[in-house]
Amino acid sequence: MIRLTGLLVMSVLLTGCLFTVDSDSRHLQTVWSEADVARVRLGSTDQDWVRATFGDPITKLTYADGTEIWKYRNRSEKDTEVGLFLLFSVDVEEERTETLSIEFADSIVTNYWIEEDRF
Repeated sequence: MIRLTGLLVMSVLLTGCLFTVDSDSRHLQTVWSEADVARVRLGSTDQDWVRATFGDPITKLTYADGTEIWKYRNRSEKDTEVGLFLLFSVDVEEERTETLSIEFADSIVTNYWIEEDRF
């Protein structure tokens, strides 16, 4: 009984030491920031300002009614390592892509949105 109690106490004390986590994030491509996006004003921001702030888009879509959508992409990667003492470890890699889409009518911003993909 004493041996079992001692084993239980040691297990509880060591539980906090069982897992180690190491995480590293890096930006692979950053074209826009949330601060810049917050400065976009619907109905008044024009294509010249968008191009000067974000650069040339990676994609331009033009529709029959003259509406255009410009797309900009940010990419980042996160590596996480989880281990149990020195017995085993697992590396988890996650790539995150955020796409900023800006819609124009007559060269003025009418809408924008951000889509996020994780792989």
